Amino acid sequence: MAMENSVIKTAGRVFEILEYFREMRKPLSVRDIAERFDYPLSSTAVLVKSMATLGYLSYDSRLRAYAPTILVAMLGDWIYESSFSSAEILGLMQSLSNATLETIILAVQNDIQSQYVQVIQSQLPIQFYVSPGTRRPLCASGTGWALLAPQTDATIARIHQRTLSRLGTGGLPGKLELDDVMARVRQAREQGYVYSRGTNTPGVGVIAMPLPASPSGARLVIGVGGLIERLDESEKKLVRLMTESIDKYITQAAPTRRRRAQTAPAG
Repeated sequence: MAMENSVIKTAGRVFEILEYFREMRKPLSVRDIAERFDYPLSSTAVLVKSMATLGYLSYDSRLRAYAPTILVAMLGDWIYESSFSSAEILGLMQSLSNATLETIILAVQNDIQSQYVQVIQSQLPIQFYVSPGTRRPLCASGTGWALLAPQTDATIARIHQRTLSRLGTGGLPGKLELDDVMARVRQAREQGYVYSRGTNTPGVGVIAMPLPASPSGARLVIGVGGLIERLDESEKKLVRLMTESIDKYITQAAPTRRRRAQTAPAG
């Protein structure tokens, strides 16, 4: 994932490295990391040693490799606790993965982008592969339209204007007129989901559905991605599976989540 010009290089590299650990799910050597991102070997070594000194990476001298520590996981645990538990989210995603065999995406809004924060890769031979951390414009993606659906028309218009001023039409797939965006958003509002066909990747589609509003106000969207011909054939079945899974893992779990929040000890 290429860094935007506004991101300070070192800060960007720290998060690229953490996202790479998440993707690979195993210890990585300095050389592994440097070659993956085309970083200089010496500066990569200094950076990961600094992350280890701060306690966010541990070093295995036997493997000559680094791995994230529990401190990394603890950084964001309060976010899920204030919205949905990690067990609920992972249960939802794994259930959909087992039922569909397609790529399962969890997306959040990051300014004018939809960002994939969790991904379970497809189990099919011909698959849609996407890495955690991938970003798509809110105004030009299935997960983006689903994230925009609960927001007001005025807010969407402002996001559209910021997208045009920052990304321009040349860096965006397809049309990006406000009327086109609003047509897809209305579709998401009326149907409860939106299906994007080849919007960012030719031949690939994503069926995206917003999750119920969380107590903290966090907006999350679940997506099923795959080849368009497969999604076309099973659109109604996939929408039913998504709706039933969200009800089971998120909606029905809400009373327990509220009780847990009420009984949690104060700071």
